[in-house]
Amino acid sequence: MIFAACSSFLSLPADAQGPDPKPRRILPEEETEGTPAYEDLNAFEVADSLLAPNVLLFCGQKVNLDPMDRQRKLRRELASLSRASSALQERAEIFFPLVEPILEKHGIPEDFKFLMVIESGMNPDARSPVGALGLWQFMKGTAREYGLKVNRKIDERLDAEKSTHAACRYLKDAYSKFHDWVAVAQSYNIGQNRIGSELKRQQVEEAIDLQLVEETNRYIYRLMAAKIIFTHPANFGLKEIRYRKLRRR
Repeated sequence: MIFAACSSFLSLPADAQGPDPKPRRILPEEETEGTPAYEDLNAFEVADSLLAPNVLLFCGQKVNLDPMDRQRKLRRELASLSRASSALQERAEIFFPLVEPILEKHGIPEDFKFLMVIESGMNPDARSPVGALGLWQFMKGTAREYGLKVNRKIDERLDAEKSTHAACRYLKDAYSKFHDWVAVAQSYNIGQNRIGSELKRQQVEEAIDLQLVEETNRYIYRLMAAKIIFTHPANFGLKEIRYRKLRRR
């Protein structure tokens, strides 16, 4: 799920964990000549060493970047995401140290901390037009299903720590179904039922090759772009992250 109001690059819809509807098609960064995204893509250069030897490790899985269309898609998301990385880095200094030990406790790969980067821009109060809320952009029904209290008096989607535990339960549940972290990440955007049905229908060798709606196709590349930017900040004009304590509400 994506929070639409955080930033121009966080403009995808927040439909991911609902009853698996197709996301609305709201992508302002279309790669067509004359658009800002097109100009950014052509002006943006990534150090070759970051994409060499054409294999990216995501959650310990090797993602082959040899196909040129994969490199093109990844570079587009790098160009888009890097524009707002300075502001995101300040939030990462607060929320990464909170999230990392929780992911480890649940046995979830640390790379999934980047999910909240593209979901909410690491804004714990992020609210989408369709009702997704918090760092992990849970819909009400999914939040309750994974152990969060959501009623008139309390909404634990706004609790950074509790919502992270719930996100881990979701991710663990998805992995038990797909045994593929890429498919797990895709399911966070469009729902487990839909990813499961598309994997059966399309019979692709790798989940990254699923032909889905445009924003879901871009979702996994945006997630990998977030990992690259935060893992190699100097290549994007950023400083190393300095962890700070989260101020309690």
